[in-house]
Amino acid sequence: MTDIDVFGDVTCDLGESALWDGSRFYWVDITGQRVYARDWPDGPTRTLAMPDPVGAVALRASGGLVAALRHAIAFCDLDQGTVDIVREVEPDLPGNRLNDGAVDPSGRFWVGSMDLSEAEPTGSFYRLDADLTVTSAFNGIICSNGPAWSPDGRTMYHVDSTRQLIRAYEIEPSTGEVGRGRLFASDEGTGWYPDGVTVDAEGFIWNCKWGGSRIVRYAPDGSVDRVLMVPVPRPTRCAFVGPDQTTLAVTTARIGLNTFALSEAPLSGRVLLLDPDARGLPTPCFAG
Repeated sequence: MTDIDVFGDVTCDLGESALWDGSRFYWVDITGQRVYARDWPDGPTRTLAMPDPVGAVALRASGGLVAALRHAIAFCDLDQGTVDIVREVEPDLPGNRLNDGAVDPSGRFWVGSMDLSEAEPTGSFYRLDADLTVTSAFNGIICSNGPAWSPDGRTMYHVDSTRQLIRAYEIEPSTGEVGRGRLFASDEGTGWYPDGVTVDAEGFIWNCKWGGSRIVRYAPDGSVDRVLMVPVPRPTRCAFVGPDQTTLAVTTARIGLNTFALSEAPLSGRVLLLDPDARGLPTPCFAG
């Protein structure tokens, strides 16, 4: 286990969506319906209450954030205190909600949905283009997490957490068309589940393992390069932060943990900082 620092004093029930904008770190509490932001390294923490569970946030080129709510995509701004719904998604599927999402290197926002019971493959994966057109890329997902992209933007990594699988898809950067997919990594037979992903400057893939107290760095061929253990059972997503993007910030969850588990892992729900011995890529912004 590497040395661990704690970022800020917020404890989330279901922390997620670690996001770096060059000087400020954003994250969310999905079930707490909050977006948080803190200027690096020790500025005040800003909070924005959301009208629904918020699965993910991403940067906008014009300022503020794009956010995935339960059945909608919204634009929000913590400095202005605003939330504006721009597109509804799956309003006819009350058993679903939008979950994780991210912006690709070409400025498109991608977000997936999940079955709240994590039993049925009712989730889909969507692309939001700069003109605010929503396109379904593929479906049949139980719990969508990710995505993340290779440095050249031609490979997209997507997670179906419940199935314990990470898949890699060919993607055309100019159009966002998703091509052939292949199995990238599997956690089948383990006691943990793949959650959020990010990619470093060398093209290696970092994946948080829900229930596994670890973050795994994969080589582009899917082999395990290293494992970083963390002092909480449920890391959810990580991002490279700091002036040189050489610190790894990890969001975590405490939801569903009993009193004994929380006494054994009191940092559950906090944002953790660790030295990954790697450097991140610039965070892309949604072009719309």
